[in-house]
Amino acid sequence: MATTIPLKEAVVVILDIGLGMTSKDGDGTTTSSSIEDALRSVTLLYQQKLIYGKKDQLGLVLIGTKGTKNNLQDDGYQHITVVSDIEEPSIETLKYLENLAPGESKGDVIDSLIVAMDMLIRKTENKKYQKRIFLVTNARDPINTEDLSIVRDQFKKIDVKLNIIGVDFLEETEENDMDTSISNKNKSLKEKNEIFLREFAESVDGVLVPVKQALEMMSFFRSQSVMTRTSFRGALEITPELKIPVWGYLKMKQQLLPTLKKISSLAQQQIEQKQQLNKDKNNNDGEEEEEDKPNITLDVNQEVSYYSITDPDNEILKPDLLKGYKYGKSLIPFSKIDEDQLKYSSSKCLKVVGFTDRKSIPIYYNMGNTEVFVSQPGDKQSEEALSSFIHALIETDQVMVVRYVKTMNGSPYLGYMIPHVKSDYVCLYYNHLPLADDIRHYQFPPISPKNPLTRKSNIPNAEQLEATQQLIDSMDLMKSEFDEDGDPIQMLKPRFTYNPLLQHFYQCLHHKSLHPNTQIPKLDPVIAEYINPDQVILNKSKQSIKNFADKFPLTKTTAFSKTPAISGGNAMIGGVKYRWKDGMLIGEEINLDSYVTDDGSEAKKRKVNDFSEFSLDKLVSGYVTEVGTINPVQNFKDMLNRRDIDLVDKAITLMKERILQLVNDSLRDQYYQKAFECIKELRVGCIRESEAEQFNSFLKEMRSLFQSKKRDDFWQYITADVTTILGEKSINLITQDECDSSEVTQEELHQFLDKKVKQFAPPPIINVNTDSVDDLFDQIE
Repeated sequence: MATTIPLKEAVVVILDIGLGMTSKDGDGTTTSSSIEDALRSVTLLYQQKLIYGKKDQLGLVLIGTKGTKNNLQDDGYQHITVVSDIEEPSIETLKYLENLAPGESKGDVIDSLIVAMDMLIRKTENKKYQKRIFLVTNARDPINTEDLSIVRDQFKKIDVKLNIIGVDFLEETEENDMDTSISNKNKSLKEKNEIFLREFAESVDGVLVPVKQALEMMSFFRSQSVMTRTSFRGALEITPELKIPVWGYLKMKQQLLPTLKKISSLAQQQIEQKQQLNKDKNNNDGEEEEEDKPNITLDVNQEVSYYSITDPDNEILKPDLLKGYKYGKSLIPFSKIDEDQLKYSSSKCLKVVGFTDRKSIPIYYNMGNTEVFVSQPGDKQSEEALSSFIHALIETDQVMVVRYVKTMNGSPYLGYMIPHVKSDYVCLYYNHLPLADDIRHYQFPPISPKNPLTRKSNIPNAEQLEATQQLIDSMDLMKSEFDEDGDPIQMLKPRFTYNPLLQHFYQCLHHKSLHPNTQIPKLDPVIAEYINPDQVILNKSKQSIKNFADKFPLTKTTAFSKTPAISGGNAMIGGVKYRWKDGMLIGEEINLDSYVTDDGSEAKKRKVNDFSEFSLDKLVSGYVTEVGTINPVQNFKDMLNRRDIDLVDKAITLMKERILQLVNDSLRDQYYQKAFECIKELRVGCIRESEAEQFNSFLKEMRSLFQSKKRDDFWQYITADVTTILGEKSINLITQDECDSSEVTQEELHQFLDKKVKQFAPPPIINVNTDSVDDLFDQIE
């Protein structure tokens, strides 16, 4: 049976700060940068373990200190100090490294390895840990190579991995060239030590890495290691007779910012004061300082107590409390027993509801976390059954719709499972499906020429389509990078792209923990590359962007102060405010009288009839789907202004039917004025929605139905020039000047009504809200 690899890691970091780290080279130059690189590498290691390895534990050992502090110091292991035992990484250790000064003595590297192994044995005895030692040194101090075989055997016995970070070390190829050109006698102590450490690392299956390479590797962001646990163990029920044992694991979830912990600033001040007193009293004596370590916690615990208003002196215990839900002005008690009885009960299951085409479920339907399902490990029969089923789904291009309940009495979910095949495994990916309430509909005017609802003005031409395709191709991330062979590869792969918000959060957290009184650092250049467009792609697509801008010019709209009139004129009293709504430019009349006081001051004056225009029809207008006979004009406006669905075509069709109904049902001229108002609003709406052709064809249809026929009086009524009486102009076709979608010229406009019509005196205006009996009954209901 295969042994599982422990997820926790015990690490000892050995840092050389001896005299060799600050000694002079042969040319007389000091190598102060050596200890700086060493400190930086150790700091980065601690920082990464602090962020990503939450279960890992670290210890810190220094070589070359003036004093000695370790468990083997009585056996001759001198100038080696254990700064911290193997424990969870803390901010205090990072602060210690920030202020660490160079050592004043020389220590032995092999002795430090023995001390580190002793620490690991004491910590990991009878416990499951991965064990590792990091040694950071420049190998300038002498190394004792006696009894080296015992050290090698001990490394292999306790299964410790060794990582040596060489400061100012030569590359392996350079070292090989040096071996062939320089004899062993003429080599310096550092060169001999480098060769020795490299050979020793190979003998214990370790790794030696130059410090520059180590800094590059540790500067990169990486993902956090997490333990993989099953989220579901059960049967995939395809039919009552066909059930396949499967295990489910969490594949992907949304990562939120870590929650911050509250600490007591008062307790923190007390700890700092007591620590300062201990330092002054004991003169930095480590043992006595450890004994007098203040036992004060920084945690802030919240305690909640319950009291009754009628009896504020006696505390009410939590078991005596009941939940209460408001019903009107009353509170209805709801006990734990009631909650258990009314709680929805369900059994654990993963049941197939049905199958559907893969293209019928767009990828943006995916909700929540993604889970991966594989066959039960060790079950050969279930593995073959699931593999056959997955390949069948791929061949038929189908997905499964399933009912998923993770645990007994858990919440049921409706989701779908999609097959996935790789060279070494097959699996099913699961995602929740959205309900109707989860989907947000955003209506945009269609632009496809094949769509019958597409307006002529919205159809792009061939040059615009070509420019758009070139822009997309030039910024295609699937071909933006190239591998070593020159083949195009995908840019910003999710596996190698890290969350910029989390990375910058950790960067700021680390900086503020060490420098609490400074500003947060600037954005890391690596993070900036994630959130800003790639400069190579921008340069590559520069010409495509320019061509796209030329094909889709943006022109500044002139100030709109007038609305289109009924017959092509545009005079109107008052200003008009234009705004974008559902992709359309909508004009609204502005009445400035309510904003000017009688004395001419700029103070606003409330209108007396602020609510005069409010009605029940307007309150429910957001749900209007029909044009009725009671208030057809308002119904038509409300349907055009619907935000959740496009009802333009339906509103125009219904308005035409309503106009014809009003004319045909009219007793003499009873509904003529109401029909006339509907035609006017239909004309305005068709101009606004670029549906000029629909209005023009309808007007021609009315002329063929009414002119010189039974309802000729109505045709004369709407086409007569009665501006002086009604303040209106005659109804006429929509021209190109009024709407871009119209093909009617001014010449055709004059020819349409060039036949002389007799002057028609309008009848006295009567109640235009005379409604049909059916509509009145509908309104009562």
